[in-house]
Amino acid sequence: MDCVPRFRREGAGENPFFWRRLRTAGVGIVAQLLLLLALAQAPSAAEAPPRAGMADDAWRIRFLDAAIVDGPMVTLGEVAVPVGNIPPGKWEELARRSLWPSPPEGGRAVNMTRPKLQEAVMRTMQDLAPYCLFPGGMAIQRGGKLIGKEGVQAMISRGMAPLLASLRGEALLKDFRLPQYVFMEHAGQELILEPLHKIAPGRIGLRLLVREMDGSVKQRLTGSVFLDCWVEAPCSTVILNRDDLLDHNKVTFKRVNLANVRGEPWDGLGGPWRVVRPVAPDQIIYRNDIAYLPTVRKGAAVTLIYEGKNIRLSARAEALADGMAGESIPVRNLQSRKEIYGVVRDAVTIMITTMP
Repeated sequence: MDCVPRFRREGAGENPFFWRRLRTAGVGIVAQLLLLLALAQAPSAAEAPPRAGMADDAWRIRFLDAAIVDGPMVTLGEVAVPVGNIPPGKWEELARRSLWPSPPEGGRAVNMTRPKLQEAVMRTMQDLAPYCLFPGGMAIQRGGKLIGKEGVQAMISRGMAPLLASLRGEALLKDFRLPQYVFMEHAGQELILEPLHKIAPGRIGLRLLVREMDGSVKQRLTGSVFLDCWVEAPCSTVILNRDDLLDHNKVTFKRVNLANVRGEPWDGLGGPWRVVRPVAPDQIIYRNDIAYLPTVRKGAAVTLIYEGKNIRLSARAEALADGMAGESIPVRNLQSRKEIYGVVRDAVTIMITTMP
């Protein structure tokens, strides 16, 4: 069908602006068709050739987050390490490259943010920039000594070893929260852990000292570590009520971490024991949950014994308190109704120093 008469019937007439717009639209449609044809014939991204030198080289250059440099110029080998399968001799060649001027000698470490480090690398060795892996930032000091986080952690583990050995059970240090690195002015300084006199399972605060050769402290740092302490703790197998005798057939043992319990578990030794507060089944029996079973119980009938030089007297009495052998407790003479103190000798005998 001829479309021109239809347009004219709809009022286009001989309007030149209308026909100019129609020709422009036609050209746009043709251009879009040509673009689609070109895209269809172009290779896909998966088929595109890799960047030269990158796909075939399974190695990279990883910049350190902290480094010590010696000369007036920072070299690549001082602030970076190779990773992957770098060709033999390649790193020795690259490590000698000078990058930028070193910080002033004897000064503090200079910090470079990741963008600044990337900018410096692009400016000094643009050909290697695609091979580089960058940290979040980097600190550089000229001269002195550097201890990384692994070294700091090892020093703390050594310093705490005697205290860990004194703990009951299996002690483990984890979740170290420490400085990422520690710079020192010269090799004669040392990093030490401020002595800890007592430790307990859980989070432990630490103080680190950078000490000069004469013993003076040049720098103080803080950190922390979490201490796990695993022990075999006794647990009840039945309901334990107040004043129950704690028999071993009512107890089992399970492995627990003392860092996650609310008190000191009973060690399962000694006795005889009695329960001083109720304990539910399968619950840990804490040291405060039990007490020694007294030799004499409050309310028990006992015999008062008085032994003089040439006389020995006895009388019936009632114990007014619990008592262990050798302890002094109050008793009531059942004949005179008097209250006196005596020393527990056994479960039925109280020794007194005055006549009953």
